[in-house]
Amino acid sequence: MIGFDLEHISRVKDEERLLKKIATTDEIAYIEKFKNRKEKEASLWAVKEAVFKCLDVKDEKISYKDIELSHHENGKPFIILHGEALKLAKGKTVEISLSHTKDIVGAVAILI
Repeated sequence: MIGFDLEHISRVKDEERLLKKIATTDEIAYIEKFKNRKEKEASLWAVKEAVFKCLDVKDEKISYKDIELSHHENGKPFIILHGEALKLAKGKTVEISLSHTKDIVGAVAILI
């Protein structure tokens, strides 16, 4: 399965509320390292939405925090699944790719 999502960076208005809803403690710590926080927050949102789509989430009760965005030392992003998201993946992994412009971020997630 493939999931894709685009988010306008300008849609990130209440940063604290968004992070409280979707981000793990480690994700918040990562975002706080950057000056362009809104871009990073919109990217996190897009990644999680893309993963929801690639896992084909329907009525399952999956928290945004069941999908964790992390980064290798070289900056390459990767996904760690927890809880219900991990169960839905059925032993498979999620690969992601991110891209952005000045105004929009995009994420593609593939279940392999």
